[in-house]
Amino acid sequence: MCNHYRVARKPTSTDAILEQLGRLIRHLARETGGAEIAMNAAQRIALVELGLDGPFRLNDLAHRMGVSAPTASRAVDALEALGLARRAPDPSDRRALSIELTPEGRRHFEERTARARAAFAPAAESLSAEERRTFLALLERLTDALPR
Repeated sequence: MCNHYRVARKPTSTDAILEQLGRLIRHLARETGGAEIAMNAAQRIALVELGLDGPFRLNDLAHRMGVSAPTASRAVDALEALGLARRAPDPSDRRALSIELTPEGRRHFEERTARARAAFAPAAESLSAEERRTFLALLERLTDALPR
């Protein structure tokens, strides 16, 4: 038995779109979970942000994560304890610290990315090349329309 319910709504409503995006994200999260290293959501987000565009100063990382600096700091503390990230002097300001992935953190990030790519590939390949271009353009438009 399913533990959720469906609310009657138009198939193009914001709720319907969010429900489908949520299903997609939850599926990919399950497929890429990386059970060998237990992390909470904030730690996973920090790992991804650092892997995509790091290194960052703490306040910049917190902004990217959409959390407070103390929350980001706790996530970084946990990643450091796991050997996945480190704080180092910022090359542009010796008084500041920069947070970066360790080689082990980079490996873990790349493995998670590869698992996500493998999990999503059958779905992406079910679309024609034109449908993939359209889908990507629509995702970019939606993302760009979100408040910053």
